[in-house]
Amino acid sequence: MKNIAIALFLIGIIFQSRAQSERLENPQVSLMEKSDHQYTAGWIFLGTGTAFIVAARAIPTKYDYYDGSSNQTFLSVLGWTGSIAIITSIPLFLSAGKNARLAAKLSLQNHTLYQPIPLDHPLPNFPSLSLKIPL
Repeated sequence: MKNIAIALFLIGIIFQSRAQSERLENPQVSLMEKSDHQYTAGWIFLGTGTAFIVAARAIPTKYDYYDGSSNQTFLSVLGWTGSIAIITSIPLFLSAGKNARLAAKLSLQNHTLYQPIPLDHPLPNFPSLSLKIPL
């Protein structure tokens, strides 16, 4: 039992050290990409919904007196699908704007660490996350 616990501990150290060596993604860049994708998806949903509603209005409801059929079901499906697509685009636009504003506030930069005692070597740079809070 003791050997199994030691083996699992050593395997865990290997995976943990590998996880720490990977490069971190810049949160500002990832938020801007997410915002761009959401903005594009919002426009796609808005355009598709508008096209469906226009198509539902443009297609005439032909009622066939011989067999009693019409395309009213198809038109209502087109209209409802278009309405749902337009309503879905609203949260996409709102979240895209929220992510863009958050990306403007967050930035990952290298800042120098100023020490009160001057040293002979150059000032060390440390990665830091800066957050701008508008008041």
